[in-house]
Amino acid sequence: MIVKSINARSTLTTTKMLAGCLLVLNLLSLLSLYSSLHLAGEFKSGAILYRQIVWVVASWIFLIIFAIINYRLYYDFGYIFYGFNILLLIAVFAFGSKAMGAQRWINFIGFKFQPSELCKIAAIFVFARLFSGDRRGPLLQFLLPLGLASLMALLIFKQPDLGTSLIIVFLFFAIGISSKVSKRYFIALILAGLIAAPFAWGMLKNYQRKRLVVFVNPDVDPLGAGYTIIQSKIAIGSGRIFGKGFLSGTQNQFNFLPERHTDFIFTVVAEEWGFVGGLFLLIVYWLILYNILNIARSAKDDFARLLALGIGSLFFLHIFINIGMTLGILPVVGLPLIFMSYGGSNLLINFVLMGILINISRQA
Repeated sequence: MIVKSINARSTLTTTKMLAGCLLVLNLLSLLSLYSSLHLAGEFKSGAILYRQIVWVVASWIFLIIFAIINYRLYYDFGYIFYGFNILLLIAVFAFGSKAMGAQRWINFIGFKFQPSELCKIAAIFVFARLFSGDRRGPLLQFLLPLGLASLMALLIFKQPDLGTSLIIVFLFFAIGISSKVSKRYFIALILAGLIAAPFAWGMLKNYQRKRLVVFVNPDVDPLGAGYTIIQSKIAIGSGRIFGKGFLSGTQNQFNFLPERHTDFIFTVVAEEWGFVGGLFLLIVYWLILYNILNIARSAKDDFARLLALGIGSLFFLHIFINIGMTLGILPVVGLPLIFMSYGGSNLLINFVLMGILINISRQA
């Protein structure tokens, strides 16, 4: 009884901590969205804020629903969900809408969503199931998830969406290396990837090549591909310790920074709230990741452990890559900052994953 009481209190504490962190991120996200859009025209800023608030409310409802559903259900229908997502990715090429040179979205009942966002969940489900099994030989246990990861990543890459396709590959490695499968298979695959990397240059689109060149030297094209990252670094640097204040960031308010309400929303936070604000945001993310690791440690089976680690890896990758590209230490690949960037499908998916984590914690 004492152990059950301690576990119940621990679960309640974890749930409260995660919920508190999400509320803080929701508030900071809406403030940053308002700051980045309030001079863009009353209709545009109001419509975007309204949609985002609707998505926030819907996301909390989905979190509660998925916190109740037993996580073992995802083990049973992981393959079905994976196959459904492959069909959605194929449908994008036939019926998807184009924006900014990419064909990634499907219109459904007045809403646009990216099937590639659902693919992150499907990949975690399938990898967690395959890598937690012990009924097959170790080589087959490695080759089957590798084939499924390659198929999904290739279809997403063709949209083109380099960032999300890389996320699928990283999830394969993160969950696989955390499993009992021999590490030598992953080391051999990494070495093969490094050898083949120079030949992949020809598969990239022109704008993707420019981004990589600009990553090495942004001054190569300061008014083109390098413009956004240069303005981002200026904005972050000008924020200094305590920032310029809410609605007072010059790069943001004077429209020097493109995509500031989506991929570069961290720049808005850093310019207006400075190093202190950026550090506060990182601490909130650290609390989320720390609690996810605790959930993985207390999981009662390998599938739950790998499921939690896969979700934690996804969150970490989005945080690390997004903030890294705004600072100029990583190439720009178009990944949103989780729970902060504008966008309904990404926000909803992340809340669903958080609900799954809470259920794993409750079951443990």
